[in-house]
Amino acid sequence: MPSPTVFAYFGFTEDLHLEPLGSGNINDTWLGTSATGEKVVLQRINTVVFPYPERIMHNYWIVLAHLRSKNLKLRLPNLFPGIDGQGYLFDEEGNCWRAVQYLENTFAVEHAEEPSQARHAGAVVGTFLAGLADLDPSEVQDALPGFHDSLSRYQHFLKAVKADQAGRLAEVQTEVDFVKREAAVFEKINQLGLPLRVVHNDPKIANVLFDRSSHEAIALIDWDTIQAGSFLSDFGDMVRSMAPSFSEDEPDTSNVHLEVPLFEGLVRGFVPTIRSVLTPVEKENLLQGAFWIILEQMMRFLGDYLNGDQYYKIQYPEHNIVRARNQMALYQSIKEKEEELQQILAKHLQIHAKA
Repeated sequence: MPSPTVFAYFGFTEDLHLEPLGSGNINDTWLGTSATGEKVVLQRINTVVFPYPERIMHNYWIVLAHLRSKNLKLRLPNLFPGIDGQGYLFDEEGNCWRAVQYLENTFAVEHAEEPSQARHAGAVVGTFLAGLADLDPSEVQDALPGFHDSLSRYQHFLKAVKADQAGRLAEVQTEVDFVKREAAVFEKINQLGLPLRVVHNDPKIANVLFDRSSHEAIALIDWDTIQAGSFLSDFGDMVRSMAPSFSEDEPDTSNVHLEVPLFEGLVRGFVPTIRSVLTPVEKENLLQGAFWIILEQMMRFLGDYLNGDQYYKIQYPEHNIVRARNQMALYQSIKEKEEELQQILAKHLQIHAKA
């Protein structure tokens, strides 16, 4: 819980009532409500996962100012600047805190429930990324160096396999072999020569806020991972979270597959908002982003399981391997439906379908 120093820094009184908010795997988040009913999101940034919180906050201010200048149809969560204007504070125990505007009358979901929901979410992400298309990537800093450097992550994964730190390798050999067999997708992405973009890097549907009245998506939140990267990775994360039949926590892999209507919904929302700024190589390879990010996420869950669950929050001992197997099933489903998905993309991108 925040100390009096944190309250004083942001100008809050100690009668601020705090209750846990959200289900994020990384940061600790509370919703604060004052005696007058004003609400604020107070977060303790996980400095093990995010060792450079000052870079996160630098990027937040840069992106906030840039998007504000665009007059986009998005609600942008403002930062509380604090007494020194930086917007973050390290407390006496070394914890890093920030306070963000709470967007009233909104809700979030863990996975898309219908195509219209995926369409609205896709449109918000596309609008967000298109708004950043003319922001020089050199303006932002690497909040997470090597975040989507999948070739490097793959080498770390192989080391985790070899070390078998938690003694779990024998039970997950099938999944390890799958990652090794499909890992060529990482080199393929590396060789495409994709343009460097300012991207969100975590545009899962849980980070999209919907208006309670209209049910339209109105905001993309959780900007900690913003840095230079590729539109393909953000599209891949959208597919990963907006188009499956179940969320990544579903333990029965027979239930997990890509829902084509949800996929087409997110494409219908995403593509028109961003098509004009996409280069030919991005248009032609968008679906590769899904293979890239889903396999990378599977590898990360599996590697964390082999290492003894050091990174992701878990609710039970097998949680990370359940997540990894879930992602493997989703990847396989996309492989099976690849031709149909390419045709959907080609129709909305107004290009010829990639063979």
